[in-house]
Amino acid sequence: MYQPNYDELVQSWNKTLAVLALIAEVPVALVMKIENNIISVFSKNDNQANPYEIGDSEELENSGLYCEHVVKTQNLLNIPNALIDDDWKENPDIKLNMISYLGLPICAGDTTPFGTICILDSKPHEYNEPIIKLLETIKQSFETQLKLLHQQKQAFEQQQFTELATLIRGIAHEINTPLGNCITTVDVTKLALNDTKSLLVKKQLSQQALQNTLDTLENTNELLDRNLTACAHKIRILQDLLYTKSQSSKTVITLAQLSESLQEHLKEQIKYRAIKLDINYQNPHSQFEVEIELLKQVLIILLQNSMEHAFNNIADPAIEINIFNFDEVLKIHYKDNGNGISSNELSSIFTPFFKGSSNQSGIGLGLSIAKKIVSQQLQGDICVQESDAGAHFLISLPK
Repeated sequence: MYQPNYDELVQSWNKTLAVLALIAEVPVALVMKIENNIISVFSKNDNQANPYEIGDSEELENSGLYCEHVVKTQNLLNIPNALIDDDWKENPDIKLNMISYLGLPICAGDTTPFGTICILDSKPHEYNEPIIKLLETIKQSFETQLKLLHQQKQAFEQQQFTELATLIRGIAHEINTPLGNCITTVDVTKLALNDTKSLLVKKQLSQQALQNTLDTLENTNELLDRNLTACAHKIRILQDLLYTKSQSSKTVITLAQLSESLQEHLKEQIKYRAIKLDINYQNPHSQFEVEIELLKQVLIILLQNSMEHAFNNIADPAIEINIFNFDEVLKIHYKDNGNGISSNELSSIFTPFFKGSSNQSGIGLGLSIAKKIVSQQLQGDICVQESDAGAHFLISLPK
């Protein structure tokens, strides 16, 4: 299930609440979030006089909190002085000396209640119209941000559904053919055995008929073995896509060491092919931390992709890898001088079972697996760049 990342949102809202508290001249500005009848501090201004901490929570129902009233009525609540208000003089926030309150409801992106935005003071406070308008403006801004998060969630879930449907169709297509062959082979085997049994019962089984049956069994056994092996191979490839392998250990390495390791590993893959391989880098002694075995796996996938699909009718095939070590990110540019990728296929090449308009050979999972390794295990990003000649992939790994 998709879970929005609220970290950046909280940090941004904390700063906004700090400005709100400063303008309103109050010690406390909060956003409270409700979930499963629990109301908790979601965001707050940074002030020594603020007694609330992010994560502080209470049961909402019958709590007597100011925010409970706001959530239930979905209206503004303005309490200048709870100590002289019979309805509020015993509410729980008074224990923290919060005797005045101004709060509004906040709706989540799908219009369900998210919680409240409120300001509180330890002294009587008459909240004037400009402060109320400011609170309303900030509420609307926060709701807009929550709506965008909700739209992102919907888009992500739709993408996940589309990818899952594509994956299921692809699995069915890849497995159905060899399994169908196996079923047909079993039917042929049954027929041959039944015919032989019938001849045997009638005492009409000749040596030639027996030899024909044995030949049939030998052929069907070979077909079964070939097709079941194909199924097993495809399933192993699918497992690479569907399941995250345990991460390899991280290694502190220099650019020179990384280049040497990649050169040795990739050269082994192309030693019987007339492919030129160049790996370039700057600042050879600069160090960084990387899970090198996973990175090698990704580059091998790109290499195999080039060898299988890019170099048809290319006289002098070549692959160039350029490595740049920046302060916060390692960038690896992988380029080949092959036939390239058409512009209308750039957005689809990482989709499982994608084979292009030419219906290329193979299952079409390599780049999907590479994307999964980079994004999920290396916590980075891989994308394809438009290129005048050949294919150009960019791998970005955060440091």
